[in-house]
Amino acid sequence: MRIFLPGWGATSDIWAPFARPDDRLGGEIEPGAEIVAWSLGAMRALEAATTTELASLTLIGASGQFTRRGKYRHGWPERALLRMRELLAENPDSVLDEFWALALAPGEEIPPPPRERDAATLQRGLAFLADYSMLDRASRISCPVRLLHGGRDRVCPLAAAELLAESLPHAELTIWPEAGHAPFLSQPDRFRAWL
Repeated sequence: MRIFLPGWGATSDIWAPFARPDDRLGGEIEPGAEIVAWSLGAMRALEAATTTELASLTLIGASGQFTRRGKYRHGWPERALLRMRELLAENPDSVLDEFWALALAPGEEIPPPPRERDAATLQRGLAFLADYSMLDRASRISCPVRLLHGGRDRVCPLAAAELLAESLPHAELTIWPEAGHAPFLSQPDRFRAWL
């Protein structure tokens, strides 16, 4: 079974154009599953793979750590996530608009994905990103991992994906130099062929 997981701010419906009839959009990660996940969903899948036997991970826009801490400089400043959390209470659409604009590479014009509207889910996602780190645990992941990353990704920089790929025992990194954080949406036909 393939399980598709969305990124922060999006619903699982973002994957509907790519799923087969027997695939599942969203939900719990089950042992033995093939996971296809984007951004926050990719990071959730990596976390799960440290304790759950999975068949494979196919991850788009993944990172080994989301925020800058210690010597790790490939992430967001923690204050940026704090600002997002504060603004979510006032104007969630504005926060989601800003995030989506950042997800696109210059020249990419893609309509925003189906939006998550539950404020608690959005807040939990930002809290997860603030605490998330696989830097010391990636070597525990035994299943094959395919990574797809945009060379112009401003949400999870390419350097973060390269470091993650080096840390994983069985990883293959594909880079689309012209793409941003959502290459599966900016180039859907190419993504289907890659998938």
